[in-house]
Amino acid sequence: MKRPLALLVAAAGLALGSPAFAAGDAPPVDGTWQQHHDYFTFMGFTSRYSCEGLREKLTLLLTMSGARPGFKVDSTCAAPSGVPDRMASARLTFWTLTPAGSVAPPAAKPDAKAPAAPEPGVGAWRTVEWRAGSPRELDGGDCELVEQFSREILPMFTTRSLESRMNCVPHQANPQGIALKFDVLGAIPEPKHAVASAH
Repeated sequence: MKRPLALLVAAAGLALGSPAFAAGDAPPVDGTWQQHHDYFTFMGFTSRYSCEGLREKLTLLLTMSGARPGFKVDSTCAAPSGVPDRMASARLTFWTLTPAGSVAPPAAKPDAKAPAAPEPGVGAWRTVEWRAGSPRELDGGDCELVEQFSREILPMFTTRSLESRMNCVPHQANPQGIALKFDVLGAIPEPKHAVASAH
């Protein structure tokens, strides 16, 4: 059963203390927020996603990667609502943080919509680790989606210490296939009690 999008985002926030997303007591970092536009079309063999399903998964991955709150994931599919689509796609509009004085990560595809001017902001470094079941919304069937996200979207974020042992097998849900760990500079997560009080 699919959970409402708001609950999925809240779950990502509540997962900040889990192995999948460890914020710790990292000091704040001054930087600039850079807007990105991208058109993401899932191209996998093992799983198919409905428009709603793809939107929920991408919302989770963007949130845990440190995208600034307020990003948009507008999914588009040929199949009816709730029906898995062979070519599920989504238009993404999100912001990533670059440390002050550093070169920004690469933007989206050359033909993408021009981004807005960078804005000053503050974020923090944190460690993110993805594997099947951590966070609980990811399972072995999401391996190709995580792999494609890490290849196409994650480079737009400011990361370091990337460790990838991804092992996706086409047409096979491999519980051990998702194995990705990295540090990312992103939005400072809200305190757990603030997330809980909002629902």
